[in-house]
Amino acid sequence: MYRLMIVDNEEYVVNGLVDLFSRLNDPDMELEVIGAYSSKDALEVMMRTKIDIVISDIRMPGMSGLELQRIIQGRWSRCKTIFLSGYDDFNYAQEAMRYGSVNYILKTEGDEVIIEAVKRAIHLLRNDSELQQIVQQAKQQLQKAITPLQREYFSIMLNGDPHAFRQMEKQFAELDIPLSPDKPIFVVAGRIDEWNEQYGYYDQSLLLYGLQNIAKEYLSLSAVHVSFVHDRSRVVWFIQPVSEDNATSPAMREHLWRMTRHFIYGTFESIQSTCLDLLHLPISVAISRDSVPWEKVGREYAQLGKYFQSGTEKQLLVVEGERIDEQSVQEDDLIDTKQLITQYELLSYNLEHQQQSAFSQILRNLLDTGSQASRLGNWLLAAQISTTVLAIFQPFVLKLPKSDAPAPAGGSSSYKPELLLNWHEAEMEIRKRAEALFEHKKIDAETEGDEIIHKVNAFIQSRLGGDLTLNAIAQAMGHNPSYLSRLYKHKAGQGLSEYIMDARLRLAKELLAQPQFKISEVSKGVGFLSEHYFYRFFKRATKLTPQEYREQLVNKGQ
Repeated sequence: MYRLMIVDNEEYVVNGLVDLFSRLNDPDMELEVIGAYSSKDALEVMMRTKIDIVISDIRMPGMSGLELQRIIQGRWSRCKTIFLSGYDDFNYAQEAMRYGSVNYILKTEGDEVIIEAVKRAIHLLRNDSELQQIVQQAKQQLQKAITPLQREYFSIMLNGDPHAFRQMEKQFAELDIPLSPDKPIFVVAGRIDEWNEQYGYYDQSLLLYGLQNIAKEYLSLSAVHVSFVHDRSRVVWFIQPVSEDNATSPAMREHLWRMTRHFIYGTFESIQSTCLDLLHLPISVAISRDSVPWEKVGREYAQLGKYFQSGTEKQLLVVEGERIDEQSVQEDDLIDTKQLITQYELLSYNLEHQQQSAFSQILRNLLDTGSQASRLGNWLLAAQISTTVLAIFQPFVLKLPKSDAPAPAGGSSSYKPELLLNWHEAEMEIRKRAEALFEHKKIDAETEGDEIIHKVNAFIQSRLGGDLTLNAIAQAMGHNPSYLSRLYKHKAGQGLSEYIMDARLRLAKELLAQPQFKISEVSKGVGFLSEHYFYRFFKRATKLTPQEYREQLVNKGQ
């Protein structure tokens, strides 16, 4: 799906084109359409929402379309600009093309010409990124083995090693880290949702480098950043604004950092989509709500990791604390046993990622070790294994519905610690919980889509008079907008925009039946940009204007 924004100071032009492209039923032109009535409004939208194509008037009060295009090319170079003008002026057209416009159309040329121009822009967008180029860049970086020292340094930083925070300026310079140690950072955690089972270690490493290259290409437009692979299927980004040189006041600096967070969210939406399209690699992303000092990056990363504990949710795109179903996740203290810690980590990793075969093998190894310790009378080691394994299970067990949660040994509603003294009982409890967890994950994966659709519908119904763009809905759900759009259409059998319009039509009819509401109030109450656009929408849906519909209700009542 691509996002198209119409920019014109003439309201009827914006509303007409939004209406035109919203009604298109072309599988090659799956669009979300947004309107803006000035260049300033357009830039505000683009700072928080990824826009792929802009159709703009050239002559507008304040900032002209040409000035807007130059800013777009400087910050969002992949965005395609189409100029729609009432002036057949060669100089305008020449300047527009010089700065990268993909088309210059006269307003008198008709709808078909505009639609064809958008189709051409979509074609150019699809050809912008070539998979072969990304793979080649990934191979080159992998061969050079760039960043292993950076990765090691940041890994010990995440673990809270005090040495990582000593003489940071010197260490940053030695490791060629482009970030400032004196300024806070945004932390972004990425997870590979699913590996193709046929991929070996080299294939996975190549794709991870490909992901980092894609992210670098997008983020470098407006941010300074570093990334590193952490914990095999995770990638971590540390991000700061490009420069604060032009931010001369505290208020301007605060605004710059706030805009950077919006930029990060919109950019990772693009990164997710590109990775899925070109690398066939689904990823989830969690973004820190605020910048944090370097000393707190480990805690922040652990906090972001809570969003990945459910292995069934795919392509998450979450800003910390902004997801509507936010839940606190209990952190368990793992026992630091040198001989077993690696197996504990692998057990947790495979449980989180639903790798049942590998999980079962590791669990068997741990239980065999515990059984052997029990036979040899090493009750301390046996108890350590059982308590640690159950602690790994606990956050996942807590997420199970009560009807699916395994009944603890002895029939109690909670696990009895004294049972740990009996290895046989503890082993039975561990096996029972492991079986329940994977059985639930299978069911959960099947029903997750239905739950998301239910949440989306509830969100829409509660905000029919507000912002119901795909981006707003996706941010509230914590999912990638394109993924959410495809999932909704697959599960619900209709597009999101169709459902929204149906819901707004129903509400409009209910409000029109109440004479105390003016039609202008009804229009605003169901979320329309203008009364004129509401009239067109309502008449197209009912064959009546709102006033005619209201009069018809009055006549029926008499």
